Amino acid sequence: MDTTEFNQIKQEVLSRPICYRELEAKEIIALGENHYTVGNATFEVNPDVAREIDLFAGIKSGQSELAHDSYGEQGLTNLRNFFGQAAPKKSKRIVLAADTQSKRIVDATPIRDRMITPEVFFDFAEMFMDKNRYLPERVQYAQTGAEEISIVMKPVTERYLSFTKDDDFLANGIFLFWTPGEISLGNYYERIVCSNGSTQLSRRAIAKAFSPETKDLGRLLNITASSSPLKENRDQMLTSARMAIETTASVYELGRAFKMLTQHGLDDQTASQVIPYLQARSEYENAGYHMNAKMERLAMSDRTMWEVFNLLTFFATHNTVWAPQDIRRSSLMEASMNLLLRERDIKEYFNIF
Repeated sequence: MDTTEFNQIKQEVLSRPICYRELEAKEIIALGENHYTVGNATFEVNPDVAREIDLFAGIKSGQSELAHDSYGEQGLTNLRNFFGQAAPKKSKRIVLAADTQSKRIVDATPIRDRMITPEVFFDFAEMFMDKNRYLPERVQYAQTGAEEISIVMKPVTERYLSFTKDDDFLANGIFLFWTPGEISLGNYYERIVCSNGSTQLSRRAIAKAFSPETKDLGRLLNITASSSPLKENRDQMLTSARMAIETTASVYELGRAFKMLTQHGLDDQTASQVIPYLQARSEYENAGYHMNAKMERLAMSDRTMWEVFNLLTFFATHNTVWAPQDIRRSSLMEASMNLLLRERDIKEYFNIF
């Protein structure tokens, strides 16, 4: 990606008809199950956003469902407004993102400190690249719903490492990830898959800023690919990758990978084409096993953990279901890396004898 393309995508993101407002719970007035008043404007929300606003106000999902089932829409509205007005004045704040054209609230993000605007994020990203000699590789953002932006950057001087005979990966790549409540920075690993010349990318965050203050963003600005946290990240990834190559995935781990795909919007049939969890589970049940979660953790699949990781990352990078700049690609990459790094269900050990 050259500078012209980067600036074009930046302007595309910043010109969307999205407005942001940082609020306390008491400033959000419920009018009904899916409608709220914010200031002088009335907005519609989808159920996911309504749940985020409920949780922010201190309402658990079971409470909202009980109020609706027992007293209808008015009962739920009363519950929401009671909790919202009862929240302490110094409660944490939330950022609502609204589409001014559709009059819908498309995202609700609780924040720890102060809102960080998309403009501040892009300005910071450009400063980081200039200071640390990085170039933009790809920009991805939410097509609908959650307000998220990811910028993957490649170093001017690339450094590759090998951990198996056929696996080389870029070791000094860095990404930045934005929501209205934070900017996170981490390293990513872009594998070169020799058999077909394709690449796979996985990312993991190591540092965050929760406000647009100079001192907070300055900490991120001073992190480079040679910084200790990023080097530790790389070493942990190498260890986990080598173990995954030698370890069989459990049926439960297949299920976790399968669920990642459905949580990112795939239906069961499409997800099964990527991760054969339902097939593996069915084969055990046909053989007479009752496959609860405990049994799934003990049952071996026919894939190594490394193969499962590769199936996920390959889909995230190369699928034609999502637009090239869809943030779900980056989100699935991060979820795949977290799965790779967790403790394995089935232990297999190196043996030199």
